[in-house]
Amino acid sequence: MREEVQTPECRHWLEQELEGYSLCSPLPWYRIIACRQRGHFLNLKTGKYLTCHIGSQTLSQRDLAQVQFIYAREPAAHYLLRHNSHIEPWPESLLEAYREQLIPGHLCLQAWHEPVSSLRSQLMEGIAHFISEYPKHAALQTQHGFKALRHQHWHI
Repeated sequence: MREEVQTPECRHWLEQELEGYSLCSPLPWYRIIACRQRGHFLNLKTGKYLTCHIGSQTLSQRDLAQVQFIYAREPAAHYLLRHNSHIEPWPESLLEAYREQLIPGHLCLQAWHEPVSSLRSQLMEGIAHFISEYPKHAALQTQHGFKALRHQHWHI
């Protein structure tokens, strides 16, 4: 496909999909995945363990911003070849800050964020849509036209 793309912008998109996005590169919508928060807790009175949802209201807005999304920057193959749920642990500093505050009487031993929907499916859908729409927009040579296609979002 690299040889078939007709614009430098589309070549750049394809290279980023194949090689991954740098930290300073903007991501297309399908690479930003909403997450839910979960954790393993120890009941300090009974010594029993439980795994449960962590409500977003328990975190400050600044801290929630660190974990409410997965920013899928790896090459597309990294996500497409994996069939697990792409769980990512919270940063250690965030876990330390909230360890004793999330559930009264419980100690959070581990916390993570996991995609609300399938990261793999969303990535496949976004890439397939981009590839199907590219021929329609190939005639548009302006960068604005390409950016509009790249960031276009739709609901099925």
